[in-house]
Amino acid sequence: MYSNAENKMQVASIHIFGIKYGKNIIQKAFKSLDIVKAAGINESYSTELQKALNIYRCLEQNSYGIYISDENAIKEEKEVLGERKTGAENILLYGVPGSGKSHEIKTKYCNDEKMMERVVFHPDYTYSDFVGQILPRVEKDKDGNEKLKYVFTPGPFTRMLKKAQEDPSNHYYLVIEELNRGNAPAIFGEIFQLLDRKDEDEFPAEEVGESEYGISNYDVAKEVYGDENHPVRIPSNMNILATMNTADQNVFTLDTAFLRRWSTRQIENNFEKSEHSKDMIDGTKVSWGTFATVINDMIIDSNTDMVSSADKRLGIYFAKKKELDADKFSEKVLKHLWDNAFRMDPTVIFNESCKSLEDVVSKYETSEADKLESVLRTEVYEKMLLKMKQRNIENDEK
Repeated sequence: MYSNAENKMQVASIHIFGIKYGKNIIQKAFKSLDIVKAAGINESYSTELQKALNIYRCLEQNSYGIYISDENAIKEEKEVLGERKTGAENILLYGVPGSGKSHEIKTKYCNDEKMMERVVFHPDYTYSDFVGQILPRVEKDKDGNEKLKYVFTPGPFTRMLKKAQEDPSNHYYLVIEELNRGNAPAIFGEIFQLLDRKDEDEFPAEEVGESEYGISNYDVAKEVYGDENHPVRIPSNMNILATMNTADQNVFTLDTAFLRRWSTRQIENNFEKSEHSKDMIDGTKVSWGTFATVINDMIIDSNTDMVSSADKRLGIYFAKKKELDADKFSEKVLKHLWDNAFRMDPTVIFNESCKSLEDVVSKYETSEADKLESVLRTEVYEKMLLKMKQRNIENDEK
């Protein structure tokens, strides 16, 4: 371009070159001086090329109301990478423990480990863990000598952001388990701003699901776009899915400003739709679904004065099939009922011979007769038998 430029247009050609190829130069971290040397022109022109790259950045960010529109480049990128998927969301799934929130993600959204990354929030989890942090790393220089360097190490959010950005033809999913067990607003930090997504009512269809506002984060921008000045946005093909147990105690609260940026969906705790509910509790005449349904009704009826008493209910998958065994059921389920659901008055469901949790576990595990009958109040156990009888009649009629 320099050699073929018209008289007095050589410097302008360098500027045009920098703007035209700015994206590739910045993403691949090429140095202006090296490019000028390779072109065989005066090294002083590296300054002019650097000016051109700065102009490219301003245009790319639309800093002054002027932006680059290269339809051929856009068309070429789409042909190589494919059309970018749209409509990604921030979805918060909530419900009682064991209601099947993680199962919902697996069956309804994504079960391909290549397209998702899972992280669990907890009280010690931080912004640096989530987004990334600068850590020491030993690397070899061009002479083969090992040197200690401090480099940005991306966290799960940044890793998933990069995958989604580089593969527009697929949807990606960042899954956050136990969202409210960590200080979510602090963990997200300025990423919180990105949770505002463009919707179909105000933006073109090809932008729906993308972050409405961008943020400046030099480390993330360099990792994802190859340009530390590039505004960071969640692309329209990156979904964020989170789960939350509403029964958790001693956890962080989520403020309204944070929650309003999520689509909240309650996972129905419906035993009628689960085959697992028909599994029999070992050593008893009662199925898991019958036991849990009767207990859940009693939790609501018996704890009307307790805050969030309904959240102490048993979820469909609170106890898995192997946990219905005689040596496991008492420790998993009956302990929960004694310590949590009926903590204020265990005699609501347990018979008077059970003075402590140790009595419940011991009587249940050593009973040679029906194990539930040995620890539950007579009227509670009879409710379960009656419900079992009704279900059997209904099944016979079908």
